[in-house]
Amino acid sequence: MTERLRRELDAATAELKEHMASWAYAFAMAGGANGGRDHPVHAATRGRTEELTNRCRDLRAQLAEHEL
Repeated sequence: MTERLRRELDAATAELKEHMASWAYAFAMAGGANGGRDHPVHAATRGRTEELTNRCRDLRAQLAEHEL
């Protein structure tokens, strides 16, 4: 069970890192005086970031429970 969780966590972490290295992420998370960060086009990118972050956090928690 722990090996499967570890593999899933490794895959989710790699996917999150790849996502965070993308131009879409850079534009969606950029700050600016003109409010471009809040443009509706970037909502999907911010949602995907949150989804991947939550997935990694949940997998870490599950793994910690099994390693006790």
